[in-house]
Amino acid sequence: MQFIKNTAKSYLFFLIITSISSIIYTSIIYFSNIQISSYTLKILSFFVSITIFFILGIYISRIFKEKGLMNSFMVSLILLLFILLFKIITKSFNVSWVIKSICCLLTSSIGGIIGINFKRKKTI
Repeated sequence: MQFIKNTAKSYLFFLIITSISSIIYTSIIYFSNIQISSYTLKILSFFVSITIFFILGIYISRIFKEKGLMNSFMVSLILLLFILLFKIITKSFNVSWVIKSICCLLTSSIGGIIGINFKRKKTI
């Protein structure tokens, strides 16, 4: 039961972080006077998603407080499976998405390893 509760917290955190970064990302693109090519947008979105999954990995390991690699990998894998299901339904699945997903899983796992090793404040 605790796993489901912690997983739900991490998905909510993911949605909040994704929403905030999407607003910032689109605002910068919309209000800038610079012409941005589609290739540049793809690279920027790749780095934004990698950063989001890294932060998610850190957050997951801080919630679960143990097994940062495994927990962040499993939660991110479940999240990416939901996204895969959506991509199959909308027929927008391609090979570059698979590569991006593998990078996100690896980054989330690294974030889980780093997050579990942060020093926690001791409460008295």
